[in-house]
Amino acid sequence: MITIFLAICGALIVMAILTVGRLGFGRREPFEVRGFLRWFGGYFLFNVLFCFLLVYFELPALTGPLGGWQWVLWPLAISSLANLLSLLRPILGAREEEPEGAGRRRSGGRGQGSGLEESQGRSRMISRASVAAGLFGLVVVGVVGLLVSGLIVVFTTWFDGNAKALAAIPQLKTANSPTLPPTDPNHIVLVSQGVAAYEGQQILGSTGQNLGSTYNLDPSSYTLQSINHHLYYVAPLSYNNIFVNLSNPYTPGFVVVDAENPEATPRLMTGGDKTLAYLPGALLNQDLLRHVYLSGYTYGRLVDPTLELDDHYHPYWTISLLQPSRGYSGDVLSEVLLVDAHTGQITRYRPQDVPGWVDRVMPAATVTQYLQWWGLYHAAPWFNPSGANQQVPASEPQLLYNSVDQPVWLVPMTSSSLNDNSSTGIVLFDTHANRGTFYPLTGIGIGSNVENTIQSTRANLRSYDVDSVQLYQLYGEPTWVAIFVQHVSSGSIFQAVGIVDARNLNGSNVQYDTTLSGALQAYQQWLTQQASAANRPTSGVVKSVVARVLRISSVQEGSNTVFYLQLAGQPYIFTANLSLSPKLPLVQPGDVVKGDYYDSGGQVMVFKTFDDLSIQLAGSSSTPQPTASPLVTPTLTPRPQPTGTLTPSAGR
Repeated sequence: MITIFLAICGALIVMAILTVGRLGFGRREPFEVRGFLRWFGGYFLFNVLFCFLLVYFELPALTGPLGGWQWVLWPLAISSLANLLSLLRPILGAREEEPEGAGRRRSGGRGQGSGLEESQGRSRMISRASVAAGLFGLVVVGVVGLLVSGLIVVFTTWFDGNAKALAAIPQLKTANSPTLPPTDPNHIVLVSQGVAAYEGQQILGSTGQNLGSTYNLDPSSYTLQSINHHLYYVAPLSYNNIFVNLSNPYTPGFVVVDAENPEATPRLMTGGDKTLAYLPGALLNQDLLRHVYLSGYTYGRLVDPTLELDDHYHPYWTISLLQPSRGYSGDVLSEVLLVDAHTGQITRYRPQDVPGWVDRVMPAATVTQYLQWWGLYHAAPWFNPSGANQQVPASEPQLLYNSVDQPVWLVPMTSSSLNDNSSTGIVLFDTHANRGTFYPLTGIGIGSNVENTIQSTRANLRSYDVDSVQLYQLYGEPTWVAIFVQHVSSGSIFQAVGIVDARNLNGSNVQYDTTLSGALQAYQQWLTQQASAANRPTSGVVKSVVARVLRISSVQEGSNTVFYLQLAGQPYIFTANLSLSPKLPLVQPGDVVKGDYYDSGGQVMVFKTFDDLSIQLAGSSSTPQPTASPLVTPTLTPRPQPTGTLTPSAGR
């Protein structure tokens, strides 16, 4: 086993250093084989045990300038201190035996006194040797652990040349245009980790199996990912306590929560190949990272274990193996390990060869470190007290799905000033490789200002909290999209959607609706109104269409009536708000309609203007005016006379 081998090697290194100190600097008397072997055997066994526990639980990476063996300094330091403490043994022993020895001297026991002195002399000799070993061991610890390691850090990270080298590790290019890639509005995330945790907990307790008594769903373990071109959160079932762990070799499975539709029913997938035999934090060899380490992957740092499902919902753990490129720092992604969560089988890939269904292998923490180096040093010197030309990440990387199958890490950048609340640009970093793009998108509201602005909208009458704040490119504008939630003990409950222009953070500009489609419709109208008021063209890619209606249907979305149309020859579904035209309720299949729409790159297009050419109304410029009918003069016709004889009445 690798841990036993490393423990023995570590113990031998420690004992070799201590032996040099004991024999080379502490030898003042004739060499005593029995005492040396007793000393060597005791400390060797102690170090084997100590090194075994250290390797087994800490999993040190055997890489870096010292080959990763700097972990041996810990048992060397402990053993050196233990040898130094042996200096106190003769002193304590003499104090304990002095009353008895004094009595012997008073009784005339001269031979016994000389034996005691000989024993104390031998103890002092052994103590001097042990002290020498301890002092030498501590010197080695100080020289290697402090001096050598410190010099390595200085010569690999300090000064301008090293700073520029660190800044060049991330392969960042600057985009020619500040416009972000367009977002498909059909795959906007409307579920946060808190909402996913609440829904997952509900499904866990509704199966009738009482799984909650032995297993739990950690709210922080929900991982956003794309499965079969749809976004979901996935979380593993974990052990409630060590006793459940010891009595069960696996957990039943995992829960899948729809990330695009908060009303969808979660799925609890258990049994068969859905069971999980290895998990992070499990006991002994069932711990995921320990299982991988003991399988021979000791030559790099094992980080960011993430549960991902393939398109057949089979569970795998993805683990990134990092190796330092500059001394102890500058970690770069060397390999990606895919661990079958059910069988434990490990498959390693080069980063460029990872299967397409894996969403990310670049750890978020590594991306943050890269952007810190890049922001501080790529355009500024290493020693820069003024902070001029420096940038820093404004937040942790956010997993963004502009396209459902191509996620990126989105990181807003801001100046190094603590008082700056706007962006200097946006970085989209590849989740599969060490490369990214910097978009010089300035003036974007960032940080807590975004949450406070969205929460302050007047429509938020019940003061719901804001969650899952994400930056998208909608209708040609950088846009913050968030959800309103109500926090409960087991997570959060979805309530509504809020959308606001990232360049115009104001509570009155927030578009609030209980559905995403309603909020998008309101946001589109708001953008159109802003463009008209400023007498400028509407941002975004606008196209025109003239086609025959195949199908039409209306739905009520919040306070808006939205019509959905399918047009002949068009591969999209079109939506139009009732406010666009009074003709919309009268449109029938077969009518010819025309309009302008925003090309969002998705399957649903939003009409900007709309007209039904088949409905002709008076006063319409597109409809010919009816011609006036000529006046008709009536012809007078004489009344017909009666044919009978009029007989006068008798009174006349």
